[in-house]
Amino acid sequence: MPRIYHLLIGLLASASHAQFTIDWSHPATDTYKNGVMAARDTSDNVIVVGTRTSSVGAANIYTQKYDKDGILLWEQVDATGVNGSYLAPTWVTTSSTNNIFVTGYRYSGTSTIYPNEVVVLKYDALGNLQWRRTLDPTFTFGVYVRCAVDVDENVYVGAAGLQPGGFHLIKYDSNGIELFHTMEADPIGINMTSMRLKDGRVVLSGRGIGAAHGAVATWDTDGNFLWSRLVRGITAQDVDVDDDMNTYTLTSYEDLSIPLSDRDVVIKVFNANGDSITQHSYDFSGTDEPMRMSLVNGRLTVIGWTIPSAGGYMNWTTFQTDLNGTLLWNASYNAMLSNDEIPGWLAVRENGEVYVTGTGGPLYQGQYRQFVTLKYSNGVQQWAHTDPYYGYNGVACVLGKDSALYVLGQGSMTVTRYIDELSTGAAEPPKEFNLIVHPVLANENLTIAGSNARSGRYAIIDPAGRTIRSWTHGPVTHTIDVSALPNGTYLLRTDLGGVARFIIQH
Repeated sequence: MPRIYHLLIGLLASASHAQFTIDWSHPATDTYKNGVMAARDTSDNVIVVGTRTSSVGAANIYTQKYDKDGILLWEQVDATGVNGSYLAPTWVTTSSTNNIFVTGYRYSGTSTIYPNEVVVLKYDALGNLQWRRTLDPTFTFGVYVRCAVDVDENVYVGAAGLQPGGFHLIKYDSNGIELFHTMEADPIGINMTSMRLKDGRVVLSGRGIGAAHGAVATWDTDGNFLWSRLVRGITAQDVDVDDDMNTYTLTSYEDLSIPLSDRDVVIKVFNANGDSITQHSYDFSGTDEPMRMSLVNGRLTVIGWTIPSAGGYMNWTTFQTDLNGTLLWNASYNAMLSNDEIPGWLAVRENGEVYVTGTGGPLYQGQYRQFVTLKYSNGVQQWAHTDPYYGYNGVACVLGKDSALYVLGQGSMTVTRYIDELSTGAAEPPKEFNLIVHPVLANENLTIAGSNARSGRYAIIDPAGRTIRSWTHGPVTHTIDVSALPNGTYLLRTDLGGVARFIIQH
């Protein structure tokens, strides 16, 4: 019933306004699962991670992979196997060869969480666990851990510790061998909020020591510590780096020199050497708190919330600037006056189009907070979709190669693929690949051919969406024995981007 309802809303919205279509929407079978983060690979598959709260038991790291047609290809579960010890994911990303990297933490407690170990997982494209690494509990990390992957499939893990303190940066090679574990020279980081890898540099941001301070720290990819700075503000919520290695740090603070001043959004800019070169302040007529920032094609896009000066409920704020700090546009989403609207994540196209997902109104059958996804073009809201199921907070969104947008909801770990009918720019051009199988109506043997110019991983997916066979083969035509497969319709997929259907009929 939920999926039919989702599709009906999307089709009606598309038919009446030609704005968007919901291609598919799938909640997890286990409604206790909560979505945390999402990523996309080069074949336009979407990978999501989630967990369950420890108060209901079985709090593990769940990693799921869907293809662009909405078929669940696989799910992997990482568990401690220890009673009273739980796991939660924080981040997922993919490499150019479609390997999957997940970070999270181990903890104890139910009403109060006590994190005590960092967890790093690597899966291949078919869901096989390649390696699992942990940072033993000789020090306690904050609950936000993140990773980034370079072109050689080295993975960089960022976190913040208490004993010893400060930001920590750990690097593993593609085989999971630890290459270094380094910390700040003079620790200032207390908790981590964000991480960026850019052209040989890794930057971490978060909360800093002392009253009302953010913190930012930078290393090169060989583990050499470069610089760190305290930033005046509540915390450094996010960080990004441009092509000149200038670092943009997102924070907020109350200007005490101005009587009755509310908190404003601040973007602090440091040059490649860590020197403070400028900062930009943005006031949206209330108490402003930023959450996330994205630098795409010379534009900074920021999401956050604002409480009006007269008081009341939060409204979600989105704005875009150029790299000189000039405000290009700002927009507010306030679908219901007596309700909080809070954004969760954003995705930005090269042409400046912005997608935001979060939680808010309008009121639906007495439910005040819903799963909301919307789109802006030059600051004008083009469309918005609210999911009528309470608790489906939008927590992550990633762009497809075409006009698609994948959104992960917190409730039931729900994954939705939108087709944006108004999109004028794709995230990246699709790769040409032609996968051919014959005979389509097979009995004993199946011949596979394609236009791939390198080796690839192949998998056969059964009618239930399970991977039942996988292998690697070079860039030549080959034949496999399918005589043992039961009758039915199957998918053949490759990490090179191809897909084909065939039927077994004995």
